[in-house]
Amino acid sequence: MLRLPLFIYAAVVMLTPGTRSAELTHHLCFSRDRGVWIANLDGTSAHKIVTGDDPAISPDGARIAYTEPGKGSIRHIAVIEVSSAKKAIFRNLPSDNAYGPVWSHDGQRLLFNIFTGDHWRLGLVGVDGSGFQFVPVPPNLTQDLFSPAWATDGSIYGQDITNIYQIDLNGKTLAQWKISDALPNADMNSGNRIRPSADGKSFLVDADLGEEGQIKSWHGPPPAVFLFDLSSGKAHRISPPKVYAWDPFWLNSEDYLFTSTTDGRHFGIYKTSLSGEKPQLVVNNASSVTVSAQ
Repeated sequence: MLRLPLFIYAAVVMLTPGTRSAELTHHLCFSRDRGVWIANLDGTSAHKIVTGDDPAISPDGARIAYTEPGKGSIRHIAVIEVSSAKKAIFRNLPSDNAYGPVWSHDGQRLLFNIFTGDHWRLGLVGVDGSGFQFVPVPPNLTQDLFSPAWATDGSIYGQDITNIYQIDLNGKTLAQWKISDALPNADMNSGNRIRPSADGKSFLVDADLGEEGQIKSWHGPPPAVFLFDLSSGKAHRISPPKVYAWDPFWLNSEDYLFTSTTDGRHFGIYKTSLSGEKPQLVVNNASSVTVSAQ
């Protein structure tokens, strides 16, 4: 199920005084009312950058990649400079339906989903729109790939609803995990996110729980955030019980952000830790957060 931000009351809430000062040089980037917004790490000075979806701020915080909406199913990958608002829309790709850009660690390439030949593939392109290439499909893969993410070694992750894969840029399968074995009582959908840790030992992933939730206005199973350990190939739930949690993003090695709702209509971005601290509201009327590395 693809979850899009809905209209809710706009408010910004500051983090607690215990927030580490070093983190305040980073910036948040998030969706609000079909727009791309940026803010300080504590949620202050939030302002709209451009209309679009699926925002992802570059590691250096200078640019934002996002999905430029068009008519009907038309969607293009785009990049906008934060300081000048100069943007480039990549209309030269071999499809007019591409979405969800993810930055490489060096900020030079984008990985994203692209629809071609009746299938969803993973595509790669330079930050200036040049050098497009499809990521070759592994020989053993018969379904479409979703949830693209960069591993720390330059390989990539993706999932096809049945399995999670780690593949290199030549399409060779480096690792494969069956979702039903790895994630307890949970299933993945095409809108889930994979967020590798900086040390390369794990990743955050959101998934749909195999149970009924308590929010009656929510359509579908309740979402939760899991921590997937690469050495064991197993994941365990880290988002608090009864909390609807999705779209996770690392804040540092111990804390992460996620989108949540208490009523199925109003969304916000929350902060919590791997140890299970009570979530703190960071930005209201917001979803799909990413954080710059500097």
